[in-house]
Amino acid sequence: MDGREIKRIAISEAAPGMITAQDIYSRTDQLILMKDTVLGADSIAKLMFYSVGGIWVYAKEGQEFKEDAYTQALRKGTDFHEFQDVYGDVVKSVRGMLEQFMLGEKPIDSELLFDGVGKIIGEARSNAHIFNMLHCIRDSEDMVFEHSVNVALICNVFADWMHLAEEDKQVLTVAGLLHDAGKLLVPECILNKPGRLTDEEFDIAKMHAESSYEILKNAEIDERIKTAALDHHERFDGSGYPAGKSGGEIDMMSSIVGIADVYDAMTSRRIYRGALCPFDVIRVFEEEGMNLFNPRYLLPLLGKMAETYIHHTVQLSDGSKGEIVMINPFSLASPVVRVNSTFVDLAKNGALKIDAVL
Repeated sequence: MDGREIKRIAISEAAPGMITAQDIYSRTDQLILMKDTVLGADSIAKLMFYSVGGIWVYAKEGQEFKEDAYTQALRKGTDFHEFQDVYGDVVKSVRGMLEQFMLGEKPIDSELLFDGVGKIIGEARSNAHIFNMLHCIRDSEDMVFEHSVNVALICNVFADWMHLAEEDKQVLTVAGLLHDAGKLLVPECILNKPGRLTDEEFDIAKMHAESSYEILKNAEIDERIKTAALDHHERFDGSGYPAGKSGGEIDMMSSIVGIADVYDAMTSRRIYRGALCPFDVIRVFEEEGMNLFNPRYLLPLLGKMAETYIHHTVQLSDGSKGEIVMINPFSLASPVVRVNSTFVDLAKNGALKIDAVL
């Protein structure tokens, strides 16, 4: 030991500049990060991609997250407060309807749930604006249902990008809203545990997928919503749960909800840090996600995510600022950025990357 104090933190507390005090492995014993790695946004995104619950880092006093100026400005705007008010009402409505259904007091009304998501979308100017607003939402005591609403909004956008019929769009959106219903039955001491779950605790947490299906199986809703609740943690290579399905065994709705679920978990802002840069998230999906998610859905969705930010101002890792002018289809996380009168192709300049969308 080198004498440095170490401490265990939840992944939600991980912030750029922290240093890992141990090698970090996935649940399938894949080495993700080595000891003494200085955390950056890209490595934090990778940890979140693999659902690492907690890590050991070297203690560092006085480390405090400071919100960037762009996010501060967004949060002060009237449109964010209007968005947040409607968003909060929908979160409460979804939770209330599900709890009443579980008590046998009220049926699940898919159309009412879908209309609620539509009200939130009505407060946004564009798909990019929806993502910006979601990145500004702060942690609350109702994180499970905030996450569910986020996933529903992302699924709704994905449905437009994939040109799904209106009926399928509604099914996909409601599937996003209800995919984590079973978390109502997971003990809070496990659901909110800051450190790594034990194998026994992880097995209990994984049961939320089957519990979600059990809660919904008798509801008068589309069967694809129930299937997505059961299968959104299944993975294309067979490494997911609860049944270890692979390839074509996982239907389109379940696949897309799974992608939206991971995307939101990676991009949501936390008390200790801001939302991760979308291009860090896209890079991790490009590098790590092709075996885990059906490329038939993942590739076009990543492309549309990247295209959403064309003409947005970004800050590069050298501190310079520029405008995204072109997306590279073979390296979506590395677009062409115009900095003053110079066009910088990030795919050809490995020393630079996008640090933030402004």
